[in-house]
Amino acid sequence: MEAQEWILEIQNIEVRYHEVILVLKGVSIKVPRGGIIALLGANGAGKSTTLKAVSGLLKTEDGEVTDGGILYEGEYIHHERASVIARKGIVQVIEGRRVFEHLTVEENLKVGAHLRKTGTVKERLELVYHYFPRLKEKRNEIAGFVSGGEQQMTVVGRALMTEPKLVLLDEPSMGLAPKLIHEIFNIITKLNKEQKISILLVEQNAKLALNVAPYAYVMETGRIVMDDTSEKLKQNEDIKDFYLGLTDKGSRKSFREVKHYKRRKRWLT
Repeated sequence: MEAQEWILEIQNIEVRYHEVILVLKGVSIKVPRGGIIALLGANGAGKSTTLKAVSGLLKTEDGEVTDGGILYEGEYIHHERASVIARKGIVQVIEGRRVFEHLTVEENLKVGAHLRKTGTVKERLELVYHYFPRLKEKRNEIAGFVSGGEQQMTVVGRALMTEPKLVLLDEPSMGLAPKLIHEIFNIITKLNKEQKISILLVEQNAKLALNVAPYAYVMETGRIVMDDTSEKLKQNEDIKDFYLGLTDKGSRKSFREVKHYKRRKRWLT
């Protein structure tokens, strides 16, 4: 990427769980202020671990950044507690639509309001309802009983309530119908453009992610194996084969059809 102002710089980090299990190996990622960056990869590649390293949630799973560093707005944060990092303006939307099921939709949203720095709770709610009008209709319903798409809107809305500068989005499309996926991603794009919120997006739906983010990184087995503009990645034969599911002839192809060692050989040469 061209030189610009970075809100987040992950600098050659190594992450271990329980002091012995090496999960991330020299991962470096940059997120520009006000930009969207996608992180692609298969299950188990280390994408969620990367987000947790930024948000400080690694410590809840006995994980630790053991080498390298994470720079946020010019300050190293990788040894800070998650609560401190959250107050700095970083919020992670964890995969799996983690709502408080016994609370109403609006009560779920208000949970995020205690981290706001300006305005009132009512003003933040009105902002969320502006982007997610469906949540306003459902605000008094129990969150555990609304649809999966509405739950996903709720957790993204709750993140917006914190008045974030950087949102870490982990698999927002997981388990949702295509129509809802596009609705949520359209809103995410609007939030980025209109509220100037920086976004680091982890997503298995590579086609969707590359359409939303202008730049992307590809991770496999704890390493970044490729990064480039989304337009160039869309034309890359490996990306077509392994993530977009297309061969040169346009036929569908399974990620598992090509052996791991063959992918590594092609990507790292």
